[in-house]
Amino acid sequence: LKHALGTRLRFPPVRPQRSYRFVPACGALRLPMPSLSLEYIKHETGEFDEESIFQAILTKRSIPKIEAVNLCINLRWLDLSNNQIIRIENLDGLSQLVSLDLSSNKISKVENLGGVDMLERLKLRANPISRIQDLEGLRPLKKLKHLHFQNIDGSDFCPVCLKAEYKRNVMELCPDLVALDSKRKGMPDLDKEIKFFEDAQSFTLPESESWFTKDDLDMQDIQCPQTVAGMMQPQVGEFESALKDCEAVFKEAEGLLRLQELKIAEVG
Repeated sequence: LKHALGTRLRFPPVRPQRSYRFVPACGALRLPMPSLSLEYIKHETGEFDEESIFQAILTKRSIPKIEAVNLCINLRWLDLSNNQIIRIENLDGLSQLVSLDLSSNKISKVENLGGVDMLERLKLRANPISRIQDLEGLRPLKKLKHLHFQNIDGSDFCPVCLKAEYKRNVMELCPDLVALDSKRKGMPDLDKEIKFFEDAQSFTLPESESWFTKDDLDMQDIQCPQTVAGMMQPQVGEFESALKDCEAVFKEAEGLLRLQELKIAEVG
């Protein structure tokens, strides 16, 4: 073809195509996990300048690693739940961060939180944190008020929540905590109260006492008609006297009405 046309043909360079690996077992393409770069964060938040990013909601993105968020120095709310993150890192410099959600990831240890001095709310539900010593990373969080390793009903729990010393150790690490797992500090443990009453197999009731004595219930002659009539006689006499007075007043009023009618008839 080149000799036929008498000139050299120039073909555009072939761009390398992104490769996808076919997995026969599931019959689907395995898509690459997104890198949490600064450009990616800007794109997802709709901001052009990293200093204007105050909130980043990056859930369910299959993000494998925390990166670049520490460049958003004014970030206050960060949600990276439901991803593939295995380690807490690269949060230094987020001095304005007050809320961090890392629930439903693959984090096995609380660490590298020394740079988020203003953090007040931390969620780490449904992560494989299983050892008490893996909670030591909470110690630098002096202003932490709300901490979640599970839901209030015990769902989405981290294995460490099953440890007997879990609550006591968390309270020692975070003495100013207001609520742990949505249960406010200082409030009664309703689960324990319910279990106490459910476990109680038997209890003793005090002997009942009669409201009335035998003398109170002795009617004697109170139901005798003559006795009742005698007791009611003063009231009956008073009533009959008042009734006669009313009848006299009505008769006097009727007489006055008749006189008024006669006068009206004479005038007419």
